[in-house]
Amino acid sequence: RNILPIQHHTSQHIITSQPPTINSSFKNKMSSKKFSHRFSGLSIWLEPDPEQSSQLIEEMEFLRCKCGGIDAGLHRFVPHCTLLYNTSLDNFSGDEDTETTRQLQGESMLRSCLTEFYRLASTINKTSSSSSNMVLQLIPTSQYYFPYPKTADNGKGFGCCISLLILETTPHLQLLHEIVRDRFPPDERHRKDCSGETNQEEEEGNESRFRPHMALVYAPEENVNVTSGWLERYTTQNEAEKRYMKWIDVVKDQEVDDDCNNNQSEVSSSSGWDAKYISLWSTEGTLDEWYPIVKLDLGKAL
Repeated sequence: RNILPIQHHTSQHIITSQPPTINSSFKNKMSSKKFSHRFSGLSIWLEPDPEQSSQLIEEMEFLRCKCGGIDAGLHRFVPHCTLLYNTSLDNFSGDEDTETTRQLQGESMLRSCLTEFYRLASTINKTSSSSSNMVLQLIPTSQYYFPYPKTADNGKGFGCCISLLILETTPHLQLLHEIVRDRFPPDERHRKDCSGETNQEEEEGNESRFRPHMALVYAPEENVNVTSGWLERYTTQNEAEKRYMKWIDVVKDQEVDDDCNNNQSEVSSSSGWDAKYISLWSTEGTLDEWYPIVKLDLGKAL
């Protein structure tokens, strides 16, 4: 069973003297140079195969450091495509909101989603429904610079500028998103909440629209490499040259012939990353507070 151990986060603060008074305008100026957005709820991700992602991770690390690193609130996160953001398990069984309960519920619900996905996926392009034969790819189509101020989406903006990869909405990816969306409680982006209020996409008449992407960095708006225009120019240049296609590591298998010689043969297309895991994350709080609750290997989950 792919259940991760419970993680506890504790901290102690000892105050030995009265802290000095800090000018409020100075405090606001400093905070604007640090990414401090507090995310919400639970998120469901598709994570690319780590064996194919080393160059992608290197690029994310490069951007993280260029935009201020830890001092700017930029903690590392694994590359992922979000299927749902700010959802919950509140509408489902479990008397206590304990980590064990969330793990068990999350695993059960994700397995149910995968069972339905593999059943229906066989109708797409006459593919096999076997989890061992099914390859769900995350295919980049463009790199995009996305300013997302706090005022965006009725005050739900992250207060940063994001360099991200737009992913192809393949039939399999769309299918999995719809299955996950229908089995989990409403999330922030794709369905009406319990009060009947609509989000921005619903107001535009695109209630179910799914825009798969991978965020590479959440750069503070006042970081010098944002204000100078460097991040936007860098992103635009990457898109013009399609540099992101070089971030896909081609996995090679070792084959042994009759003479005991090792021969390498490519087994992965270079058009995209193979999705390796579907995972449920706690994305409550800042980047450094995120942690996985359940992570299932797509090839071994059923």
